[in-house]
Amino acid sequence: MAQAFEVTRGMSVKQADAAHNTDRRLIDLLISWSGVVVAIAMVALGAAAIYGGTFALGNVADRLEPQNISFPPIEAMSPAEKANLGEFAGQKVDTGPEAEAFATYIGGHLTEVNEGATYSETSNAARAEGIPEDEAAELQGKADTLFKGETLRAMLLNAYAWWTVGQITLYAGIGLVVVGLVLSLLSAFGFRHARKTSPTT
Repeated sequence: MAQAFEVTRGMSVKQADAAHNTDRRLIDLLISWSGVVVAIAMVALGAAAIYGGTFALGNVADRLEPQNISFPPIEAMSPAEKANLGEFAGQKVDTGPEAEAFATYIGGHLTEVNEGATYSETSNAARAEGIPEDEAAELQGKADTLFKGETLRAMLLNAYAWWTVGQITLYAGIGLVVVGLVLSLLSAFGFRHARKTSPTT
């Protein structure tokens, strides 16, 4: 009887171990396959983000380059401009940071056109009732200058904004691809571990 009990208990222990190993193997496989699915999704999204970011940066550069906008040489800048924009002196505007810097350069000159007044304010003053004709013509000329300057400045700032979006998208895409590759590597380790915990017979 004692021997039969020992044999029965041994079989029960083996069956419990097999069930335990089966459960661990199933869990490893589920986690690993889930990791594979998530890794594929992250790599795909990352690749799309990299493409989108690269496209945005290239598009901004392609639109700025034909405009042939350049900063003045360092000797032509005022002391304030040298302090704030000296690093861009003589450079051609074909990147987002350069576009923002040139927008700042334009903004400084626009404040000198009509004592800091904007295009809208200057245009309204030129159309005010009772204003002398020569003064109205002068204000309208200033309004035209301000309109052109503010329009160019807005376009440059828009280019800078898209450049920034492109950079963020590009870096996010690279991060997603890296994380996806790491996750796929961890999933491979999970499959390997699952093979080592195959059910015993």
